[in-house]
Amino acid sequence: MPKRNKIEMQGLVERICKMYFNDKMSHKQIAEVLKEEGFDISKSGVGRTLVSQAAQMKAYKDSAKKAVAIVSELEKTPGLNISEASVQLVQAKLLEELNKFENFATISPEELLKAIARNTDAQVKIARVKLEYERGYKKGLFEAAKTVEAEGKKAGWSDERVEFVKSKIMGLKVTYDEKPEKD
Repeated sequence: MPKRNKIEMQGLVERICKMYFNDKMSHKQIAEVLKEEGFDISKSGVGRTLVSQAAQMKAYKDSAKKAVAIVSELEKTPGLNISEASVQLVQAKLLEELNKFENFATISPEELLKAIARNTDAQVKIARVKLEYERGYKKGLFEAAKTVEAEGKKAGWSDERVEFVKSKIMGLKVTYDEKPEKD
């Protein structure tokens, strides 16, 4: 991880941001106030901190936009797709953070690897649930197709009429003679 600067180490980042954005103080004014309080802070250090925070806020806003876009894109799909996309974003972020580490001063390698393992477990669970859902869905479609055909024949419908009803009810063409996957 990159070396932390004096401002971060002294826990002044939030205070500097508040002084700049809320109190509308200049970089020079902020540095002077903090120097009066005994902190060894320069005007350029304040500037670098504000630039860094602005970059982090931009990254946060970009992530929020991505999340909104994903939810918007997947809103008509099962909730698992949203979960899967979220887990993939977290995995990508974890790997991105891993690439930044020069050393593990702030987080132990064990903690990082546990986080990646938990995220991977979540991906496996989502995949398993999706597979079970798809199997059940296909099985239900095959059973519905057989029922529509049986009831249609009892009612004296033509084969074309049965196919039409199956396609309207189920939204797709299902050939009932195929066997669904076994559980």
